[in-house]
Amino acid sequence: MRDLWLKTSCFFTGFNYQIVKNSSEAAAKMVKKNMSALIIISILWAFIGFNFTSRYLHGNTLTSLIVALVMVVVVIQIERQILLNVTNSKGAITFRTIIGVIMAFIGSIIIDQIIFKDDIEQGQMATVQQRVNRILPMKTTELKEQIAQIANAIESKEAERNQILVELGKNPTISTPTSVGKYEKDSTGKMVMVGREVTYQSVPNPKASLIPQIDDQLAQLRTDLAKKEELLLNIRSEIEKEMQSKTGFLDELTALYKIATSSFVSIFVWMLFFLFFASMELFILVNKISDNHTDYEDIIMHQMRVRMKQLEKLSETV
Repeated sequence: MRDLWLKTSCFFTGFNYQIVKNSSEAAAKMVKKNMSALIIISILWAFIGFNFTSRYLHGNTLTSLIVALVMVVVVIQIERQILLNVTNSKGAITFRTIIGVIMAFIGSIIIDQIIFKDDIEQGQMATVQQRVNRILPMKTTELKEQIAQIANAIESKEAERNQILVELGKNPTISTPTSVGKYEKDSTGKMVMVGREVTYQSVPNPKASLIPQIDDQLAQLRTDLAKKEELLLNIRSEIEKEMQSKTGFLDELTALYKIATSSFVSIFVWMLFFLFFASMELFILVNKISDNHTDYEDIIMHQMRVRMKQLEKLSETV
């Protein structure tokens, strides 16, 4: 089990397992210690990536888990830049410090927005009301115009229906002419047409069939009118729900800034989170700088020197 943990630690930190295994106990402890720090940072950024995707990108659980995994991979690759640096290069240390401060700043902002969610929502209520007051007149005017158009259409259809009913009252039936030929026998006994006789037949007025169609149209128009009128009554609450359902990262960041700068206590709390994240981000870097030199680095450097000498001899023989 101990060997498996060492092998796992070497895999994630990038150390050569065979060299570490054949090195001193100090080298193995160094790898395990760096692995522990890497786990802490990875869990932290997995939590940040999952919550950021779920809250602000509106991703489902699977998408949030994938983003969390990607964040872990990114963090591991960044930390490897320091862990695999045999010689403590000042340039690499400076660059990793800058990245650590930036990541700490981003991480503290995201975590603060999650932790202070209720405070941020309270701060956003005034902003939402201001936006509702700005949008409400335009939405109200638009709905009233639609209601007026539907009411005019209903009035027009009702007038058309009444006109048809009046006409049906006067003329419930109409006469349709029918022409029938008159035949007589000629001198040869053959039937020949000698003229046409016109007869008139009463049938129901065809405009009666328009009434059911107009009734259906009126029913649909009245349904639409009722929906629009109900929407007009609840327009304010609907706009508020729509705005509150859309969680904006920048909107919450603005609200968080107002909260953080509103009092000494809020500034102090934010600074604590920032320092915590900065410490976590620079954890491995500090370990790398402060750790005593182990034989693992000596073996790596020795292998490099041996390889360089082999290359020099090879170039001399060519």
